[in-house]
Amino acid sequence: MALTQNHFHPNFARAAALFADYAAAEEEAQLVVYVGGELVLDLAANASPDALTTVYSVSKGLSAIALAKLVERGQLDLDQTVAHYWPEFAAQGKQDVTVRQLLSHQAGLPETTPALTTEQYLDDHAAAAALAAEKPWWRPGTGHGYHGLSIGPLMSELCFRITGQTIQQFYNAEVRTPAMADAYLGLPEELEPRVLELLPMKPPTEEQLQQFAPQRNWRQGPIGAAVFANGLGDAHITSPAGRRFGLASAAGVASARGLASVFQWATGYGSAKGGIAPEVLEEFSQVQAYGLDLVIDNPTRAYGVVFMKPHPLHAYGSRRAFGHDGAAGAMVFADPEGEIVLGYTIRRNFFPGGMDQRLYPIIEEIRKVATA
Repeated sequence: MALTQNHFHPNFARAAALFADYAAAEEEAQLVVYVGGELVLDLAANASPDALTTVYSVSKGLSAIALAKLVERGQLDLDQTVAHYWPEFAAQGKQDVTVRQLLSHQAGLPETTPALTTEQYLDDHAAAAALAAEKPWWRPGTGHGYHGLSIGPLMSELCFRITGQTIQQFYNAEVRTPAMADAYLGLPEELEPRVLELLPMKPPTEEQLQQFAPQRNWRQGPIGAAVFANGLGDAHITSPAGRRFGLASAAGVASARGLASVFQWATGYGSAKGGIAPEVLEEFSQVQAYGLDLVIDNPTRAYGVVFMKPHPLHAYGSRRAFGHDGAAGAMVFADPEGEIVLGYTIRRNFFPGGMDQRLYPIIEEIRKVATA
């Protein structure tokens, strides 16, 4: 097999060569990188560079850009209470929960009891109403835990209370359209033929187990067990109906070109002005929560405002970098140090899940050149 798109700047030939291994392995993947506003890598292996895939939690990175636009306009204050915008949210002792806490996985609402259904997840308002009525699973602000799916309807309802639009609608009008990006929260039905359905993870080889298995000597806690009891809910993420709805936390559909286009537009690296004010992106990319994640039971996780931040177990950039990975391997991030923007998609999930760990040497090569 071969690369089906092979554009690279000569300075980044080594990174392009590392990606070429994907073609030899018959992986269907895309990688797009801007440095200082210049397109330095536009690569695809065994797939059209315009193919679209579900990017799971990379969707949160797209949603974060939309919320940053609301903050930039003065319509959303991160230190205001959520109930100020959404009065029903004050139920069950949540009247003092701030927007900042809600958007950095500190609100204690990773799920409801009973668990949210597919039908609720495919109706932002229904899921949001159930979450608003829920008693927090921990005292907000005392810890953090990944709101992997639930942050979607929470973000959307907050956006709706301010603008009258769901976050999917607001993102499409205020981010995706001006960015001219193939990155969707709610896939138009006419684009469905371009979708590559995700493929299941292959069993890891012994070499992969040695190289990529997480060093883990802890057990799953009771919160994580309750949150993940019903799985990831692929019916409201990867089904055609799920793609059309576009759950803002997990059901985005994009190409690598599309992901990179959104973050390049937002940052404006290499140009006089980006789509989002730099001081707003700096606030969103400041660490808000760090350490033990009460949901995924990982001893080290780091979150900004919605964004996932680099940390020792996911060191994808400098301390100023911000972005998000997805359960099936996709990744998007921007790093002010080197003015790097990267978008990556892959069709087949790679062990052990989350960002495809084979990206690390490619990212290291890109950073080395960009920051030289």
